[in-house]
Amino acid sequence: MEYTTINGAILEVGAIPRQEIDKFLASHPEPEPPTREVETWGGFTEQVLVLDDTSYQADLAEYYWRAGYEQIDLIAPAITILDAGENETEFDDLCVLGLADGDDKASLLQYVVLGSEEDMAAVTSLVFYNSTVTQKGIDEAAKSLGVTWMGQPVLSWHVPNTPGRYSALHEAMKVAKEYHYRWQEFCTLTGPEQSLLVAHYRLENRLQWLIAKSH
Repeated sequence: MEYTTINGAILEVGAIPRQEIDKFLASHPEPEPPTREVETWGGFTEQVLVLDDTSYQADLAEYYWRAGYEQIDLIAPAITILDAGENETEFDDLCVLGLADGDDKASLLQYVVLGSEEDMAAVTSLVFYNSTVTQKGIDEAAKSLGVTWMGQPVLSWHVPNTPGRYSALHEAMKVAKEYHYRWQEFCTLTGPEQSLLVAHYRLENRLQWLIAKSH
């Protein structure tokens, strides 16, 4: 997909191997969203994640910005510079001053093309979206699948949590096994394809739980 930066550069943003992102996340965990207490089926209450919290979204944007700058070499292979525009001249000047490497695309991205926090966060987020399971991908998939219960989206029905909690990686590995993918095969799927399978898995589990409790 194409992305135009604040300073007018046009980029084609692709994907990187999911395994590389998993390694990065292991050493750079994402911020945790806040929780709120909600009533679940049967009159119980539980704490659920508030993913649209503005402070959390700001922390997530900052995380993607820091992630991009700390791992520019990680995301650089996924980015093609279609048109650097006037940025090329600025980069040439930095090379003359010895502040950048003219043969290194990562340097061009870091010092010029993605010089703003907004661009770095947005492009890093797009690389993640294209490469692995993301909440954005899950939300899009769940909406397209359109599964409802009593007129409401299935995933909007909160159910009691078990004492254990899956990490995103553990859940993805469960999903791969459920849909008969070897892990290496699952990782070669696009980010939206991986997210679709995770969304379907969650929908099926939630729907079956709701059906069982309705009897």
